[in-house]
Amino acid sequence: MNLFAQSVRRLALNIRLGEVVFVAAITGIAFFLRSYDLLNYPPGFHGDEGLAGFDAQRVLREGWVGPYLPSSLGYPSGPAYATAAIVKVLGSSAFSVRLAPALMGTLTIPIAYAAFRVMYGYRVAVLSATFLAFSAWHIHYSRVAFLPIAWPLMEVVTMFFLFIAVRTRRWYYFAAAGFATGFGVYSYGSYPVFALGLAIFLLWFGLRAYFPRYLPAFFGDMMVFASAVYIAAFSMIQYASNSNNNYFTRVRSLSITNTARWHNAADPLEKGHILFQQAKHWLVAMTWRGQFDGTDAAGAGPMLDKLTVALAAAGLIILVLNWRRLPYAFAIAMLITIPLGSIMTIDGVYRRTLGLAPVLVVLMALPLAGVWRWADQQHQVRLKSLAYGVVAVVVALVALFNVRYYFGTLGASDGARWTFAEELASASRHIEKAHPDLVYFYAARWHYGYETRKFLAPDIPGEDRSREWSKTQTLSLKADRSKDVLFIFIGGYMNLLGEVQSLYPEGQAFNGLSNDKRLLYIAFLVPRESDSAAAPGR
Repeated sequence: MNLFAQSVRRLALNIRLGEVVFVAAITGIAFFLRSYDLLNYPPGFHGDEGLAGFDAQRVLREGWVGPYLPSSLGYPSGPAYATAAIVKVLGSSAFSVRLAPALMGTLTIPIAYAAFRVMYGYRVAVLSATFLAFSAWHIHYSRVAFLPIAWPLMEVVTMFFLFIAVRTRRWYYFAAAGFATGFGVYSYGSYPVFALGLAIFLLWFGLRAYFPRYLPAFFGDMMVFASAVYIAAFSMIQYASNSNNNYFTRVRSLSITNTARWHNAADPLEKGHILFQQAKHWLVAMTWRGQFDGTDAAGAGPMLDKLTVALAAAGLIILVLNWRRLPYAFAIAMLITIPLGSIMTIDGVYRRTLGLAPVLVVLMALPLAGVWRWADQQHQVRLKSLAYGVVAVVVALVALFNVRYYFGTLGASDGARWTFAEELASASRHIEKAHPDLVYFYAARWHYGYETRKFLAPDIPGEDRSREWSKTQTLSLKADRSKDVLFIFIGGYMNLLGEVQSLYPEGQAFNGLSNDKRLLYIAFLVPRESDSAAAPGR
């Protein structure tokens, strides 16, 4: 048996049966929270989700589509391949497109448990994995076909192999950690802030574990690690280095250093103040007062509840007190670098720091793990039971707060309905079901070629008839009577129903209602005339 197989066997034997049962149970709960009523939390279907579906279809048609896709202003292509695999099995649908991130988010939980187990022991692993499974922050991005959810997944894979490497000093674990780090660049655009934190940690690791006597061994391990990173990330490195591609154009367009406020700053002190205000803004949005994000609908409230904040604050103290220990130093490095994803950009407060979620749950777990450890050492049954009860109650409250926040506030908020185009998505599904010859589309906010409609109701011809989007910018209700025509009215245009009914009394109206009986759109089907005679209209 080779060394790798022996290491895996020792690791497997060290995992208790109870832990296996726990991991299976918490993974099942995580999957339920990320897949339950997937099309209604959040309601609708974002245009960028439609683009994710189209990119998955492209992957299935073409195979390799490169490391970076131009859709949604540009993003790493890794999630598109994952989505394509689900679409291949289940077919192309809104559910399939959303199921891919739900599965990635679910897969993160058991791998995170394994990483935390290696780094901090079973108590922190149990608590951290539980907190991550119930995290409203993590749940939200697991339920929408956006990019960030692949980032924490690649993080925990990297953490798992890296800390086995740190403990065993085996070159092949450093290689595995390097490959995981390199493949992470295909997950999300903000991933490099994690890589920066990782570089800081590895420098500290070298000073602590190798300096000065074993520096040659350290350089050898780092050469293996760096080579694996380079091999895995080569395609993205090659793409980004080509000036004809838009990789850095996208980065520059989002950077705080590319804003007028930054350029108008008189001196470094003023620029430092800008960064301080950015950091303050991020921290307040996370912990105190949510900031609505019209791109992903996060921010209906602060992403972290007060109990989570209190636990994390206590965990931060423990972290600082143990800064010399490598797993704690790793978490400190991530706390320093990952918030830069939000601080250094102009929007995306929540999604650009989602990589902090695995570190946050460790902070939350540390104080409770201390109580758990203390309880294990007690001989008095009452004290032991009380301490265990405190831990259980706190975990249950955090879980309750997060589930209530997501399913009671964030996932069904007015902001989510607006961001994910609930009216358009519902109308598009009706178009697909009715399958008319032609659609006349009346909406102020969206045109008929919007990605949501194109994905949910493909290959159905239509034309914009609203003042905002029609070619003539005039309003017309005249129908082509040689075809089955479907009028779709959204928003203020629903007031035209009476007029179109008077013009075409033989037509049939349909009120598109939400699950809570709100009127989302009105559809009016005008059947073709057998003699193709045109009916009156204006």
